[in-house]
Amino acid sequence: MRVLFATMQFGRGYAQGTERYLDVLAAGLQARGHEVVILAGDPEHRGPPRRLGDPIQSQPRTLHYPTRDWTAVRGLPAEVLVPLLRRERPDIVHLANPAHIGVGLIPAAKLARVPLVITVVDFWWLCPKHTLWHCAQRICTGDVPWTTCVRCLDAGDPRPAIHAPARWPLARHVLPPAFYFIRAWRRRAAFDDVLRWTHRRGVLAAALRAADAVIFLSDTARRRLAGHLEPTRVHTITVGMEPRWFTLRHTRAARPAPKDPAELVLGFAGALAEHKGPHLLLEALHQLRWHATRVRIAGGALDSHYEQRLRRLAQGLNVEFAGRVPTEHMPAFLSGLDLLVVPSLCLENLPQTVLEAQAAGVPVLASRVDGIREVLDDPRALFEPGSPADLARALAAWIDNPVPIGGQRPATADEMVDRTIAVYDSVLKRCTGPRRSAAGPA
Repeated sequence: MRVLFATMQFGRGYAQGTERYLDVLAAGLQARGHEVVILAGDPEHRGPPRRLGDPIQSQPRTLHYPTRDWTAVRGLPAEVLVPLLRRERPDIVHLANPAHIGVGLIPAAKLARVPLVITVVDFWWLCPKHTLWHCAQRICTGDVPWTTCVRCLDAGDPRPAIHAPARWPLARHVLPPAFYFIRAWRRRAAFDDVLRWTHRRGVLAAALRAADAVIFLSDTARRRLAGHLEPTRVHTITVGMEPRWFTLRHTRAARPAPKDPAELVLGFAGALAEHKGPHLLLEALHQLRWHATRVRIAGGALDSHYEQRLRRLAQGLNVEFAGRVPTEHMPAFLSGLDLLVVPSLCLENLPQTVLEAQAAGVPVLASRVDGIREVLDDPRALFEPGSPADLARALAAWIDNPVPIGGQRPATADEMVDRTIAVYDSVLKRCTGPRRSAAGPA
């Protein structure tokens, strides 16, 4: 079959969770004789300006999908996308991450009579920040007015003019919508999409219902989003790990864990963002007075002010900021750790770093939040989210008894690919009459 993926970003150096998921899935499909095309945006403008369908790279074949900003709900309209589908003639359209590109491909696939599958890779369907992390420093239900979403998006903005209204209750409700419409106008966002954003949750719920199948990477996301979906169209398929991760497990099997904090190597891997919680690790080490413990922090900064806060916290500790670690170098990064710490404050859909550590045999300590608890069920591996004191307790307990906690073995890449192909087959089988194809009438 011929599968056309669509996602917010791919190629051009993007290498986050969704891109790695698509890399593994595309490679597995091609290894089984299927064809793959990827439509990908470029939200950080890493490449030159391109038009819809312009080539980006050849392996896997990747085409440009124009991105908008966080206001995108529909994105490009269906009538713009249908000619591309007719040209590419996919048997299946698979939408993996619609942030910044919107869901216009869903009605386009219906018009072109191509079955459509969606993978829910994060909580973007409920939260434009995709984290469900509320600006009031708590986990959000997702059932909030759109003006609250605007305030959350503005919470990380360093400009005083954005935050001054918080001192006046009336202004707090009036000015965020005004800021939103002004910025949308300055960024030349489509007017109808600007209006859709004010009721995006309902628009996106309808978009999910229109899919022929929805794949969830975790039960956590499925519980929050699948309630109004037809059960026969809902599937849970966790991310699969490539063989190289399991090879690393064997090389670590006989490695003794250090009993002296000064000999311990701790690691963090993820975005340097407050909701990911790396500051909690540094605060816990200060509480323990483990000043000689080596800490390796891998990840790019999303907020320069937060990065400065981390560097201030790192003073007096033995901390190395390793920056962004390419995917191919992550096994080497993990192999140098005695313990990976995942101190997330927000919900995790499926924490890929935890899966990688589990596959590699690296012990993990992590926050007790949904998504992480789903794959890391050993109570010794979990601590209270947002609490440096409880993280300090868990670290001290682990070094007193450094058992190889890590949970169950994650799925393999082959298992993930085979289960995804089974979803494609079931969708194609459900199509009545002649097999639907983007070829359509001439």
